[in-house]
Amino acid sequence: MTADLIIGIDLGTSNSAVSLWQDGRAVLIPNKHGKVLTPSVVGFDDDGHVITGQAAKDRLQSHPQLTRAGFKRYMGTDETLVLGQNSFRAEELSALLLRQLKNDAEAWLGHPVTDAVITVPAYFNDVQRRAVKTAGTIAGLTVRRLLNEPTAASIAFGLTGNRECKYLAFDLGGGTFDVSVIDMFEGVIGVCASSGDVRLGGDDFTEAVCQWMLEKYPELSEHQYQIRPLLLEQAEQLKIQFSQSNQGSAFLRWNDMDLHWTMTEPEFAACCQPLLTRLQKPVLQSLNDARFSPDDLDDVLLVGGATRMPLVRQAVARLFGRFPRHDLNPDEVVALGAGIQAGMVMADKALDDVVLTDVMPFSLGIETTKRNGLNYEDGYFLPVIERNNFLPVSKLQTVGTVADNQKIILLKVYQGEARRVRENIFLGEMEVAIPARPAGEVEINIRFTYTIDGLLEVECTYQGNPKVFRLVIEKVPGQMSDEQIAASLAKIAGLKQHPKDMPENRELLLQCSRLYEFLLGDERAMADYITTEFEQALNSQDFRRISTVRQNVVQFLEQYKGRTE
Repeated sequence: MTADLIIGIDLGTSNSAVSLWQDGRAVLIPNKHGKVLTPSVVGFDDDGHVITGQAAKDRLQSHPQLTRAGFKRYMGTDETLVLGQNSFRAEELSALLLRQLKNDAEAWLGHPVTDAVITVPAYFNDVQRRAVKTAGTIAGLTVRRLLNEPTAASIAFGLTGNRECKYLAFDLGGGTFDVSVIDMFEGVIGVCASSGDVRLGGDDFTEAVCQWMLEKYPELSEHQYQIRPLLLEQAEQLKIQFSQSNQGSAFLRWNDMDLHWTMTEPEFAACCQPLLTRLQKPVLQSLNDARFSPDDLDDVLLVGGATRMPLVRQAVARLFGRFPRHDLNPDEVVALGAGIQAGMVMADKALDDVVLTDVMPFSLGIETTKRNGLNYEDGYFLPVIERNNFLPVSKLQTVGTVADNQKIILLKVYQGEARRVRENIFLGEMEVAIPARPAGEVEINIRFTYTIDGLLEVECTYQGNPKVFRLVIEKVPGQMSDEQIAASLAKIAGLKQHPKDMPENRELLLQCSRLYEFLLGDERAMADYITTEFEQALNSQDFRRISTVRQNVVQFLEQYKGRTE
């Protein structure tokens, strides 16, 4: 292993995972609990220390005011999420989770990690993608590549299958839904089309069951805030039961009330029918854009933990007239693909024959005006790059002035497919100063460049002026400024960490571990004693005791410095 190593991270709504390319294959890295999946939950313990993963998830029901899950859905928005006395943006909570994944990777590898490939939902817009990169920056990572989640799964599936085929990746995670149509041939993994819904996932099925439970006991509606965390836990468990049985049941003791629920499979299906219907549109859209019919597909690949639900698998089977494949672990396949992509970024020779092509899943354009009789009406969408163009892509669009002596063109950038910009997503705007001339005499050349990371760059020029106007998206709701990022870095650094998670203590423990492996006999036993004493001191969270023991550890390590280097 070298310091140039790049890790792959699946930053999920429900669970996250980290991987790397090692010895010719993708390897999942276990966390400090020995698990390859880390719950995407962040919180504070009773002493005000930051906790992440399973430790935080265990407190979701007991301490909902100090714990937060599902924050990925708020990436790229100005939404603030309150934890106790603190408020955070989704980028900051994601950064805390990414920092934990980074720490776990470093502990497993035995050396620092600085670079990463991070997966994102294919349907994340430009602002959301930049938010993920910002989260990586705050966590101390250089994000070398953003990779669409279904594309990541496709890479893992493609290398495993190792054959020419056409397939559809059906990726239903905890909070997002993505669909990609892939054509694999002669070592090329080509994404033909992508679609999705960033507000649809397994959590919505849990929410639907939760609402059904509330309907059974209307008297609980006035106590929703207090009982909601407990109901969601029961709803999740009830939902899971349908994987093994044709009915589910739940029981909750609350305020001297014994609450019982029994849900049949038809009731579950009826409860979730609106969600199942929503799954169809992105599937049909992606097939249409790829000019594929369901009969053209060799396989349908299930990705994401929510596809474990028999209800979803049955819906997919009905939609395609065949049983989908689920031989790869749906919770892990995206992380494995991220690890493979990390190997490709590192230019590992074992991946020389693998070529990945991806597409942009949505159209990008500008607001324009149209003549309506004698007048001009604004608010119309003019696509510059249409959806499902191969990446990277750069296209030019020319527009002219519509008013005499116009001195400013306000360029507004949107993402979407609707004819009217008000129905699309606003991404940013900039002013371009132009010479005052009669209408139509000044033409503006607008170039959109969409990178392999799925990030948009906009440049404007006009004839006779060599100056290039570049769009810096700063005024968009949800976009963090450089000043906000700097403040977040200071804020995250100032949060109380458990002593065992502090970098200096983790480094000492790593040195102790390496020394233990080097020594034998009585010296090895002494290294074990010193390490155990240090671990116990860290767990005590007594900083005076930790300081004293740390000095002993440093002195002990100094004795062997020349022998282990």
